[in-house]
Amino acid sequence: MRHQAIYEVYPDCTGIVDGVGVYGVDDKLIEVDETLIQSKIVELEDAEPMRLLRLERNRRLAETDWWVLPDRTPTQAQLDYRQALRDLPATAEPTLDKNGMLTNINWPEVPNA
Repeated sequence: MRHQAIYEVYPDCTGIVDGVGVYGVDDKLIEVDETLIQSKIVELEDAEPMRLLRLERNRRLAETDWWVLPDRTPTQAQLDYRQALRDLPATAEPTLDKNGMLTNINWPEVPNA
């Protein structure tokens, strides 16, 4: 997560060598403000549960995209399921367990086809 924070705080960064430094255009060493990096790490960690929720939600939506192809008529249950997935970021308060897995999510139940 540290590298991601550095790239976000220093968009001109072209490379990071752990224990050596952060490099920008023309391999110039960038002076890193550690307080900015630590602050960005906290911000990224706080956003991680929602980022993971959206990834899983998008995967589940992609699995059911075929339900709404032009040559199909989805059931109301299928439409409701997809809507419930789209609503999750606004209604859920995801957290991560000690292993970094999503918790505190009430996933909608997949309807029978």
